[in-house]
Amino acid sequence: MTVRVVSYNILVPIYADRPEIYSKCRPEFLKTDYRWNLIRFQLEQEVQRHENTIICLQELSLTLLPALELVFRQWNYTLFHHLYGGRYNDCMGIGIAIPASMKLNSLSIIRIGDFIHSISKPREKLENLLTSECDMREQQDDMPDPWETAMARVNALICIQVTINNKSIYIGTYHMPCLYTEPGIMLIHSSIVKDLMFHLTGGQDFILAGDFNFDPADICYKALTEKNYDGYQIPESSAYEISYRRNAEQVLKSAYREKNGVEPTYTDFAHTPNCPDYCATLDYIFFHGHLTIENVLELPDHPSSESYPDETHPSDHIMIAATIRLP
Repeated sequence: MTVRVVSYNILVPIYADRPEIYSKCRPEFLKTDYRWNLIRFQLEQEVQRHENTIICLQELSLTLLPALELVFRQWNYTLFHHLYGGRYNDCMGIGIAIPASMKLNSLSIIRIGDFIHSISKPREKLENLLTSECDMREQQDDMPDPWETAMARVNALICIQVTINNKSIYIGTYHMPCLYTEPGIMLIHSSIVKDLMFHLTGGQDFILAGDFNFDPADICYKALTEKNYDGYQIPESSAYEISYRRNAEQVLKSAYREKNGVEPTYTDFAHTPNCPDYCATLDYIFFHGHLTIENVLELPDHPSSESYPDETHPSDHIMIAATIRLP
């Protein structure tokens, strides 16, 4: 028995429809209607060509949510989603869609910042009598506490458990905060998401797919995939007592690396003022347990244009997918 897991960051329309940002893209390819038709076609191909297809989406938005709900209903699918963003990003969020015929056993939605808050206790402030209140405030402004920053992020994890022909599997999806200049904060989030998946599943087989905003050379990737990785430690908090320790024994495998021996050449490509000609692998289908990767969606070795979105790529990310055999 196999399950097909698809992961796709579909790019929030409020970000995409900005020719001044995507200056190397033709404006007609940035329009929501054009992009939506391509997104729908690509997802439909996965649903029609494979059995037991589960779709994990990142950068859902209020603008595209009605269209997604409608098309999934037409395909006899159920979409579980959580929009956690604000007005500036059209309430960006994530979702998992499963066939309505698939038995749903459990559904968890956890905001990682809220989880961090639950394991954090403010430290008692021991003020130095020789230090003025103004000096202390300046020190705090110069050195923001990484756990406080991680706590402020609203990104959420969705985890479901389904039964397929009497076989149970957990599926999770996550969209990592894009804080590549602050690796400690990303390590906090990625480690907690990984350990939460082990906790929610009781160590049973699971798949964790999404846009993780780190590449295979990054410390976060190594911390998730290399047992007892100690190349970088989670930062300490000066403001909170944190009742969490990363479980370095519990690690994940990557579907593409397991099948092909390497990760894709890239899964994200765009030319923007802040990141000109950015091309990197940021999207993964991680897994744990006695699962076998039968095949993965073939991906291009190099971009076919100056910048995505383009005529055939409706997002700056490309869709990834894997067919996974359950034990």
